[in-house]
Amino acid sequence: MKSSITVRMYNQNNLGDCFLLKIREDDYEKYMLIDFGSYTNGNTEKEKEIAEDIKNTVGEKPLTIVLTHQHKDHLSGFINANKIFERINVEEVWLSFLDDPLDSDATSMKKITEKFWKVNKENKDKLKEKFGNQEKFKKINTMLQAKDGIDGFGEELYAEKQSGGQAITNLRQWSNDNIRFLSPGEIVKLNNLNVYVLGPPKKIEYLKKLNPNKNEAVHHLNVMMELNHLEVAANLLNDALHHRRSDFPFSDQHSTKAKDVQKHSPSANQKQSYEKKDLEWRKIDFDWLNDFGRMSLHMDTLTNNSSLVLAFELPESKKVLLFVGDAQIGNWKSWFEVEFNDNKVKAKDLLSRTVFYKAGHHSSHNATLLEGLNLMNEKELVIMIPVNEDVSVKNGFAMLKPGMLAGYNRKSSGRVLRSDKIYQPQLDIHTESNFIDSDSDFSKNVIIKKDLLNQSHLYVEYTVY
Repeated sequence: MKSSITVRMYNQNNLGDCFLLKIREDDYEKYMLIDFGSYTNGNTEKEKEIAEDIKNTVGEKPLTIVLTHQHKDHLSGFINANKIFERINVEEVWLSFLDDPLDSDATSMKKITEKFWKVNKENKDKLKEKFGNQEKFKKINTMLQAKDGIDGFGEELYAEKQSGGQAITNLRQWSNDNIRFLSPGEIVKLNNLNVYVLGPPKKIEYLKKLNPNKNEAVHHLNVMMELNHLEVAANLLNDALHHRRSDFPFSDQHSTKAKDVQKHSPSANQKQSYEKKDLEWRKIDFDWLNDFGRMSLHMDTLTNNSSLVLAFELPESKKVLLFVGDAQIGNWKSWFEVEFNDNKVKAKDLLSRTVFYKAGHHSSHNATLLEGLNLMNEKELVIMIPVNEDVSVKNGFAMLKPGMLAGYNRKSSGRVLRSDKIYQPQLDIHTESNFIDSDSDFSKNVIIKKDLLNQSHLYVEYTVY
């Protein structure tokens, strides 16, 4: 029997990743679940429906679960569908080395991030106390909630009281603590199939996510220094909130109260200018508070870039299926330095044989390196995007942008499948060819299953031979 991998992408009617792989080779059959989560709350019933389908599909066979990184849209299903997974034969769990409590690099990062979140939690409470009833606080609070909404991280990162820690605890229990922590350069054998571990970066400096410029250049910064700077900034904001006036970050000696401004002084002219409605934008009273949101979202990008990245290589055809989690630019760039023991395979070689690509970070603009995409096998490439356009638009996320879709369409000859709409609608993205539609020859190899209420599809499935 020819070896194959069937990839099933579930539709959570939400933003999140959930991929069930069926690996077959002669008499060998293996199931693997990569991530399972939803971005927005209140999706428990859909996650339970998906978990039941996974249970019915796997049956009594052993299941390996892969958690690429600790974000809610990749792990909430492991919490909300806990009772169902207790009835599944979870044989093993794969995590990255950054989740290993005995790894020195991971431990160093955790200590700093825990201190940051502890101070940040105090700052958020004080911020709400001082500014919660003011209109201008809303924008700041939106940025803070954006972080909380992603993964629920609190003041104790990796702790039981937050969602990432609870998911890890569940995974440990289901697998009887059979955890494999993976580092770049490792090769895991599944019968005759090789799974190459490309990320997250073992070199700490690559973990710092940086947006690509027009030439996709990335300048490496040390993430430990970045984390230390964030902790210092959080402490400075903490000091400002606790020891300064409630409506301004500076001490009284550095400011003049409005009632004390003399009628003909320069300050009087400034006061009059700023009070005019069309000059409201000149006020900077609350601008200093923006750092709260920036710091929280910056920490979020570090988590994305810590994603476990796996390349599955079929034994006969040597075709590669690439799953990158939410890996962003720093993670991608690090692959080209990865060396596999006793193996001449390099990342460039694996990318050139990639015929299936799980789009990074729901097709965000900074989660697919052009250099990497251009290396992929354009004759056979299929791209799956776990995305929900409604959630993305509502939250103002940079997903499904025309430029990204144009690149996917160009490289895959339109073979782009989405979790929400299955086939990518043709947009005005100035490409030479259209996206594949439901009437194409390619689509005859795509399997679609309706959900229980027959209102939408439960999953879309494609097999690579």
